Amino acid sequence: MSKNFIRTVWVAILLLSSSSGLVANAIAPSNYSIRFDANAGIGTMPVVKVPTTGKALPASKFTRDGFQFAGWAINPNGVVKYKDKAVLKPKSKLTLFARWTSIIPTPELLHYSVGKLLWSESFSGPAQSKVSNANWTTRYCGHSAANGGGSCFGESQYYTPDAIALDGSEQGNAVITTTRVTRAPANSGPCLAAPCRFVSGRFDTQGKVSFKYGYIEARIKMPVGGGNWPAFWALGDSITEVGWPLSGEIDIAEQGGDRPTRNSSAVHYSNQDIATCCDNHRYVVGDIVDEANYQSEYHTYGIAWTPDLMQFYVDRELFFTVFPGNVGEHHWVFNEPFFLILNNATGPFGGDYTGWQTSETKIDYVRAWQLDGHGAVITR
Repeated sequence: MSKNFIRTVWVAILLLSSSSGLVANAIAPSNYSIRFDANAGIGTMPVVKVPTTGKALPASKFTRDGFQFAGWAINPNGVVKYKDKAVLKPKSKLTLFARWTSIIPTPELLHYSVGKLLWSESFSGPAQSKVSNANWTTRYCGHSAANGGGSCFGESQYYTPDAIALDGSEQGNAVITTTRVTRAPANSGPCLAAPCRFVSGRFDTQGKVSFKYGYIEARIKMPVGGGNWPAFWALGDSITEVGWPLSGEIDIAEQGGDRPTRNSSAVHYSNQDIATCCDNHRYVVGDIVDEANYQSEYHTYGIAWTPDLMQFYVDRELFFTVFPGNVGEHHWVFNEPFFLILNNATGPFGGDYTGWQTSETKIDYVRAWQLDGHGAVITR
């Protein structure tokens, strides 16, 4: 065999090898697209291209109220695989899911096991900004059941979104400012109980966030002055189909401004399986008296809610229990989702007006935890 022939064969092999390498290099990507999912958080992050040789991931821009970012997982419920700004050497395109760690202490309730934090609203944001419209809707009086059930019967105030704003404090509060007026403000709905002497605010989670079981709590500083009628309460999601009171109502905290050392809770229901009101309206009520002045400081108001049982708390002290035997098992509608409401009305429950010109209801937070393995938050 001639040397020229051998040389030709080797050259051909080298050329073929080189050509194969070029083809392989043309096929194999040098980088991959990495997407980021907030996974119950909020915010946006652009898709990034990460080379196979490796590159540090961008810092997380996602946030989640009541939680801190723990790192990235490759599925929504997976363990953290990459810490913030970790170097990634991808072998394929990926979606990375934010994982979160609660930074809110778990409450302790006697005879209950309080589990993971399910939902939190801390009302943080710039002063005079609005509550989150992802979670809350501000209301006027006279709304139908499909709009928060805000009938306002027996209440002597106008409602306006302008009465509700964040205070911009380090703690973060939603503040309902109630004002004495001589005529209706420009941006308000009707007043349904003359004489209409006040303007105030009401907001709720209907159609956005609903709750079924768990421990649900708000921290609130109640308004000062007779005539104020603040409440933290809930209505059944079914109100849009069956109306009130067949939907059920849970008053977690309800106070009269003329009684600063009394807090009450109540459960409203229908004694008939027909969508009428109001001869079928029944309720049970409990109160706690002379334990604190609820207008001078912040206090927590909570409900421990499990199947066929609701227990009501102030400052995590149990004072009232409701179960099917209280209301009749046939009329128990409290094993279904409910939405939350915060408002300050004015009217007879608040007692006589005592001459104030403005009052403030300050809500620090609203939170929900699992309780004895029960608890669900439905977001839409």
